[in-house]
Amino acid sequence: MAMTESNLLRLQLFGMLALVFVLTLALGGYFTLQQMRSFRADSAALEAAAQREQEAMLESSLTTLHDQIDHLRRSTEAVLKHDVSQQVDHALQIADALYQREKGHRPEREIRRLIVETLRPLRFFGGSGYFFIDDLAGNCVLLPINPEREGQSLLDNRDADGRYIMRELLAAADNPQRRGFARYRWYAPDSPGAMAEKIAYVRVFEPFGWLIGSGEYLSKIEQLLQQQALRQLRATRIGRNGYVAVIHRDGRVLLSPSNPAAEGRRVDELPAAEQAVIRTILETSRNGGGFTRYHWRSLVEPQLSSKLSLVSNLDEWDWILVSGVYLDELEDSLAQRQLSLEQNLHADLKTTALALLLVMALALMLAVGLSRWLSHRFARYQQDIDAGHERLRAWAESDPLTQLPNRTRLRSRLDEAVARARQHGQQLALLFIDLDRFKNINDSLGHAVGDELLVQVAQRISAALRASDTVSRLGGDEFVVLLENLGHADQAVQVANKLLQATSGQYSVVGHELAITLSIGIAVCPADGEDAETLLKNADTAMYHAKSAGRNNFQFFAAAMNKRVCEHLELENRLRQALARDELSLHYQPQYDLASGRLSGCEALMRWHNPVLGQVPPDKFIPIAEDSGLIVALGEWALGEACRQVMAWHAAGLPLLPVAVNVSAVQFRHADLAGQVARALRRSGLPAQLLELELTESVLAENLEQIGATLQRLKRLGVRLAMDDFGTGYSSLSYLKHFKLDTLKIDRSFVSDLPNGDDYAALTIAIIGMAHSLGMTCIAEGIETAAQHDFLRWHGCSHGQGYRLSRPLSAQALGELLQRSTAATAADAAAPRLST
Repeated sequence: MAMTESNLLRLQLFGMLALVFVLTLALGGYFTLQQMRSFRADSAALEAAAQREQEAMLESSLTTLHDQIDHLRRSTEAVLKHDVSQQVDHALQIADALYQREKGHRPEREIRRLIVETLRPLRFFGGSGYFFIDDLAGNCVLLPINPEREGQSLLDNRDADGRYIMRELLAAADNPQRRGFARYRWYAPDSPGAMAEKIAYVRVFEPFGWLIGSGEYLSKIEQLLQQQALRQLRATRIGRNGYVAVIHRDGRVLLSPSNPAAEGRRVDELPAAEQAVIRTILETSRNGGGFTRYHWRSLVEPQLSSKLSLVSNLDEWDWILVSGVYLDELEDSLAQRQLSLEQNLHADLKTTALALLLVMALALMLAVGLSRWLSHRFARYQQDIDAGHERLRAWAESDPLTQLPNRTRLRSRLDEAVARARQHGQQLALLFIDLDRFKNINDSLGHAVGDELLVQVAQRISAALRASDTVSRLGGDEFVVLLENLGHADQAVQVANKLLQATSGQYSVVGHELAITLSIGIAVCPADGEDAETLLKNADTAMYHAKSAGRNNFQFFAAAMNKRVCEHLELENRLRQALARDELSLHYQPQYDLASGRLSGCEALMRWHNPVLGQVPPDKFIPIAEDSGLIVALGEWALGEACRQVMAWHAAGLPLLPVAVNVSAVQFRHADLAGQVARALRRSGLPAQLLELELTESVLAENLEQIGATLQRLKRLGVRLAMDDFGTGYSSLSYLKHFKLDTLKIDRSFVSDLPNGDDYAALTIAIIGMAHSLGMTCIAEGIETAAQHDFLRWHGCSHGQGYRLSRPLSAQALGELLQRSTAATAADAAAPRLST
């Protein structure tokens, strides 16, 4: 049969009818499947809701039990304080009665001895309680359990937590009432090798200036309260058949209402089935507690039933509370609800079948009209598809932000241009462009401002080029310009200069006035490469050379650049692994008080020793760390290591020494510097006032609002802030006033010409005077001669550092220096006393 228009429409109609039938069956199957899924989901949700209800009930009951036990525990201290204060009041009555009776009849010394010997044998609290007497100077008068300490000073006596016991007792009575309570740890009678928490009550006996007191251990009262708590828990019921069990962390069953025979027994003494359940509960407790399921006998039936329990730790008593309910009732209720859901499912399926039959009838009526409509739409759709393909191709080869050709289209045009240049014997140039310090704008002002700036830069670059030239955005802040049909390389120079001029000046971006410069690398074909990949790589290398040459310039590619780039990349790659491989260390430059000559602090300086490269100078690897962002991790390590080292010296018996740590501008922009400092202080235990952060003037000049907020957070931590290398940067005096810095460091370039350089001498004197006027500490760097030392000391510079005083030292060497300095200071202090 010939395929005519009529036959085609007929086939189309039959196809539509078949489609309607298939769709109706598909919809029927789909809705049936959805209802079955809904039924299963509802069943699962019903079960989950019931379980959550049981879990919520267990959590609520266990919270209530915790509150009740906490109330009991809190009463421990109140009961103990009441009993102890009664005993001390009684002792004071005895002492006062003896004093009043014997005063005027016996010497005061005998009365003192009479009171002491009267109180010495008295015992209470089951024989563990006794009275002690100390004078207000901290000397022991009566200590029945340790009489050899009587007459000695106990001011420096400390417990296991480091608390000074005598000072706590004296402080407790230092009030108008002349009495009070104190807490400390002391050796318990039943465990002589360990200390236990003890509460003491003291009163001042005014006639002799004595402190009469007594104390008792909290653990004794807690034992009685634990028994009371177990009795209350035994009577507790949760729901209809739930209860609470208690297990000690050592595996002893303390309370089991359903199996009292197990109480007092350890887990390994129970039957195997019960052992498995108890071990499961112990493991849940070690993991922090939570819900668990197992089978256990009920309160009324001997057979095992499924049980849901919540395990919770009572850390103060080493108890494990197990609050559980049996799931038999829950399963019966779920079965009834499941039956109701099945009945609803059958009704829904019938309704769905009727609705599908009605939909099928309506669809058949619409099929004929829809068939004709579709025949007209197909032709239009084909046209739209062809146009859409063209738009997609254009989008795939364009940068969505600037609408410039992207890397894909550039690569295609560059390949074609290289082939044409090779065929016709012509030159072409590739200009690789990168915006200088664009990342600072993105980080400080946000990506919206950065994107708008990129658009404006792209417009200026495009406007400065010929229509035949290609400008492409590779991504980020990188652009590439392709110049064809060049007679000589100087034409590329003209274009590069034109681009530098066209893109200079101010940009108005979202209310901000911004300035940006370009670094341009130029590769020429065929001299610098005869394929697209080589030209792009060499132009990129030349661009990085332009950046290292000071930015805002262009550089042609030269073969020697590859060597420098490779060296730079090797150094950066090795530096990325230096911290993990423990290749970094800190040396410490001692700082001295110029007036007394005493060691007053130190500055932490980073050192890198690589097994292959050897000792790498800081001025070589620090700039690489800042450019790559590695300085953030290195700076955080240096901060933590410097704080740790000072406390290590202190732990070795040396005095605490202030330490200064340099902070990079990159750390301010890319890191939570205040958070890093807080963590370093917390982990090391270093007092905040002993840490000084050294900032350069370039840090303070970047983003006043952001930098100011960070500095305020640092000041709230209590650390000191210093301006390093003062006079070599922006030297704005407003920074000193605005940021309230603590220390001003005079750069070594001023010190090196002292005292003969008149200009530097005058500037140095002015800086010292300004620091004094602002209440800042003044430190001079780079002191290398006696004349420089004397000049600075004479004009009031309080501190200094440099090779004249000491070279940077390792941690061990500085520790030895600190030990010698401490010994010399002690000797100087003792000398006058020896001469008398």
